Amino acid sequence: MKINWVTSGVVLGGGLIFSSLLFAQGGGGAAPAGRGGRGGAAGGGGGGGRGGIMAADPKNANKPYDKHDLSGIWSRNGSPGGYGGGGTCRDCGDRGYSNDVPALTPLGQKMFDANKPSYGRNLESPEAAAHPDEAIGRRRAVPPANGTDPYQYCNPEGPTRALIYPDPVEFIQLPDRLYQHFEWTYALRTIWTDGRKVVDDPDQPRWWGYSVGHWDGDTFVVETTGVDERTWVDHFGYPHSEDMKLEERYQRIAYDVIQLNMTITDPKIYAAPWKSQTKKFRKIENSTIKTIEGWAGLIEDICAPADTDVFNERVRDPAGGVVH
Repeated sequence: MKINWVTSGVVLGGGLIFSSLLFAQGGGGAAPAGRGGRGGAAGGGGGGGRGGIMAADPKNANKPYDKHDLSGIWSRNGSPGGYGGGGTCRDCGDRGYSNDVPALTPLGQKMFDANKPSYGRNLESPEAAAHPDEAIGRRRAVPPANGTDPYQYCNPEGPTRALIYPDPVEFIQLPDRLYQHFEWTYALRTIWTDGRKVVDDPDQPRWWGYSVGHWDGDTFVVETTGVDERTWVDHFGYPHSEDMKLEERYQRIAYDVIQLNMTITDPKIYAAPWKSQTKKFRKIENSTIKTIEGWAGLIEDICAPADTDVFNERVRDPAGGVVH
């Protein structure tokens, strides 16, 4: 159990304590406008995998595949094993939703300012000042002990943030639904394909919202509503309201590549629909992820309060100047 705690601590520490170093590797963009930030290019300082591998493996170029089959384990991670946090594969997009952020409404600005992320370049640092090409959301990181990231307390991430994180996700395709099983948090999301309509104004918001999917030609289209507004769009702390409508468009463009484009429509928060940077996932063979005993499959990478409370007290809080 001690080994498991240390492993979890290293992952959490890498994601929270050392995130500014990771995301300082990003690049690209145009000058932001406004406090909420409007960047130009979709790149920005989001920890893109410059040194990572490409999504498509040349050895798979001639393998046949069914464009309507999304099942399997997929990852945006740039390491050969496809997991372990860190950067994304070289052409898979970065670790943010998009650097091209629409103008925020007054409510959106208030919520944005209230969120204190621990990812990105450090707030008011020379490094942050040297990258005006990046939206301000990517240049305002504070120590985790001083932040407000809901995931620090093991709250669910919500769909956009979970999809962006570069660890494996298993797509389990059934006749009436598609499950997305995320290694990071070990969470399960349900996308219904049984013909039901999306809930326009749900009475009870959910951490993962209400999702339905259908095929539009070779594109799998997912509509989601009712996502709890305590979740963040990405780990840079961009907000959304409970009225957000999220559209995801998945295309299997090669044997080993799925491409995803998302659009957020949330007029309470953003002055225009917000389109994501194109994200790619590469196929991970089922036998790739194994424990030291050889047990294949997604790792149970759960944020458990029993572990995180100790980690926060011994590592996170002292790193942020908080002494118990």
